[in-house]
Amino acid sequence: MDEALADPVKDSGRWRDRGGPVSESKIEVGTIVRHPRRPAWGPGKTLAVGGGGLVTVYFRDIEETKAGDAVKILSTRTVGLDIAEEQSEPMLDSLPPFKKGVFKGARKPRLSLEDAVQTYLRKEPGALDDPAVRDALRASQIDAHEMWVDLLGDGSGDELLDAGSIDDARRRLLQIAAVPGVLSSDDLSALERAIEDDAAADGFLRALFAVAEQGSEDQETFQRLIDAVVALPDHEGQGSAVTWQVLTRFPSIACPEHHIQLKPVTVRKCVSRLNFDLRITAELNWWTYRRLLTFAKILLARLKPLGAVDYFDVQPFIRVIAAA
Repeated sequence: MDEALADPVKDSGRWRDRGGPVSESKIEVGTIVRHPRRPAWGPGKTLAVGGGGLVTVYFRDIEETKAGDAVKILSTRTVGLDIAEEQSEPMLDSLPPFKKGVFKGARKPRLSLEDAVQTYLRKEPGALDDPAVRDALRASQIDAHEMWVDLLGDGSGDELLDAGSIDDARRRLLQIAAVPGVLSSDDLSALERAIEDDAAADGFLRALFAVAEQGSEDQETFQRLIDAVVALPDHEGQGSAVTWQVLTRFPSIACPEHHIQLKPVTVRKCVSRLNFDLRITAELNWWTYRRLLTFAKILLARLKPLGAVDYFDVQPFIRVIAAA
């Protein structure tokens, strides 16, 4: 039997280790540690430090059967926790606030990233390694992307605006927006009304084309798009175009290697299951979107060896995990 866990004692619903080697490691809140006798738990982040050498640690890879199972109360005087060489880890760097023994917003058992991948592969068999299944999941997005390239790509959008052909630029954008699955009917109607005004349309389109042509995420460029969307005229009682979908959908279509759509309800549920703090607000802001890009990069890096290519392949994953 594992000496360090030979006599486990439960404390407030979580395990405290007794026995094992004495350790005087200097562990503070935020320190990333590893349990020497439980390597499968992965790295853990110290959430609280109490008296008598007790520490509360959240371990990234523990499989939870109930919310909170991945949080362990340990004694550094009896368990020789190792301080990890790397004191930064993407999933641990982005944990929600931990107060009164629970993570904010936690309602279901947390899925580790590996749990989530296996859940996805069970729900969508062949989604990444079967070309037919993968193409079916990407079909509407690929259609929209190819239409963007044909109608507005390679600087042609800016050329239309510079030539005074705002009607043509607006028509082409709405043609892309009308592809099934690009925008909800409410968002599409709100966008159509919002860019009827030439000045509003020009500001929005120029900011959007700048993001699309840059081909990477950049705070200053993306902030100009946020400002342009926020400035779109609102038609009282007829819906607003100032939404996360209107903001993020076209960059994700134009540059699926760098941008991803943010559907608040779906994304909020997904990040909650993976214990990633996104702090989505109704107010459009760069901080939340930047955090989403960080989250999406973590997912894409894990899914690439399985066949994922870009964020078009990450979006179905987010949808499945949100429903899990």
